[in-house]
Amino acid sequence: MSGYLHVDVPIELLFTDLVTEEGKKDVPNYTDHWYEHHKLSADIPIMRFNSHKNLYRYFMNEQASPSAYLDWYKNIYITRGIEPPLNDQEVIAFRKNQFHMMKVDLSSNSAFLHQNPPLVKFNRAGGYFNLRDGHHRSTFLYCQGKRSIKVKISCEDYIHWMNIEGLSEVADSFQRYQRNLIYTPILHPSYLHLKSERDQIYPTRLDIMMDFLGSRSLRGTKVIDIGCNIGYYARHFVREGAHVTGLEPMAEHYDLALRLNQLERVNFNLLPDRFESSSRLQRYEIGILLTVFYHLMGDRDIRNAFLRKINQCITDMLFWESGGEPETEKSLLLQNTHFTRYVKLAATSGTGKVRELGVFLKT
Repeated sequence: MSGYLHVDVPIELLFTDLVTEEGKKDVPNYTDHWYEHHKLSADIPIMRFNSHKNLYRYFMNEQASPSAYLDWYKNIYITRGIEPPLNDQEVIAFRKNQFHMMKVDLSSNSAFLHQNPPLVKFNRAGGYFNLRDGHHRSTFLYCQGKRSIKVKISCEDYIHWMNIEGLSEVADSFQRYQRNLIYTPILHPSYLHLKSERDQIYPTRLDIMMDFLGSRSLRGTKVIDIGCNIGYYARHFVREGAHVTGLEPMAEHYDLALRLNQLERVNFNLLPDRFESSSRLQRYEIGILLTVFYHLMGDRDIRNAFLRKINQCITDMLFWESGGEPETEKSLLLQNTHFTRYVKLAATSGTGKVRELGVFLKT
């Protein structure tokens, strides 16, 4: 099977391009200085492409500055010894005009964005797609709240993404546990129609967490996802190059997470352990604790063991989402650990509860 298809790809799977060693020869006036600049924003999720993201947020009258975009633009030329063809004012005027044209196209449901999708290449080592073009269009659509984007993909890459063998394993897990709900999205063509209980509407919890991380690289970072459910967050951090351990003691979640790792071609160290009693843990720079801690607050012994383990295992930051009593949870975490600072990221809601999303920091 040869040729190309136009298909919808979840925004979480769209990453910026990365020029390989072989591709360097195709870059006009190539220099090593340019390549160092390129790597700063290469092979990262569109949701973390901050120079372009902040440009569109600036045009959307949000509290954002275009300065990072202007620096990016100038450096793609200066690092190759080329005078930038446009000055700052001209760049902003040009991109603002394009922004308004895309807004009109989107609001009128015009065919342009659908008929001219970005070209992508499936990254088989990472389980995501690298954009070959269309970085501006993709970032614009992301900032408009789109959760999937129409792209152009080779038939060969599409077959590899479909992963028919892995798909049957996931279907078996759904049937075994008579599952008809998912808590977080499954990033596969066969499950894009299935609405999840959380993380469907922009900005999702993942969007907000990525905003907080800014330009911090996750490559080589050790991350633990406590109560990882079906592994949505753990797999994202793996795609960004982190070394991830996920704990999920509930059998039906653990089973589906294991099979989704195979389906989405992303793997992390998945354990069926309870966090507070696990003997297989190390130290991790980043922890993820979303809607888990409130389940334990009624049992003092388990709660205290959990807090001791949090303090022992997590060295830098802990992303947390509350149950229905955020102030109680925050007090317990701050009073019983060495986290010295808390930053509220957003008011959230889910599964019938008003919640809070934030990050605890050891600084």
